Amino acid sequence: MTDANAAVGNGPIVMGGGGHHTIMDPKTQLEAVKFLCKEFWTEVFRKQIDKLQTNHRGVFVLKDQELKWLRRLPPDEESARVGAIRILAFPCGLIRGALACLGLSGAVVSCDFLADGRTMASCSFNIKVK
Repeated sequence: MTDANAAVGNGPIVMGGGGHHTIMDPKTQLEAVKFLCKEFWTEVFRKQIDKLQTNHRGVFVLKDQELKWLRRLPPDEESARVGAIRILAFPCGLIRGALACLGLSGAVVSCDFLADGRTMASCSFNIKVK
């Protein structure tokens, strides 16, 4: 299923705590990724993904302009770049696991930090659904 509107899912997903629950039963790949950007990312990082781009053929790019785990890394040190890649492995795995729970287990996820000379807190996650 390479079409972004293809059906997905392993049944409804329930997220939340403290009296707040979100139920998600994605019908399309796009719905699943939007859920990840809005609900899932908010549960983990207390903010939504800043930008979602797609070509509507199974490729999605998620951008977070201020990932708090990368904020304190100095932008001009090579060791910080290596550290950023190691740090991003964890949210990359979270995305992979969340997509698998949403029925997109064939998703390939890669990530990269976007250093602008002042900060390294910006990052992107690339998702290719097989």
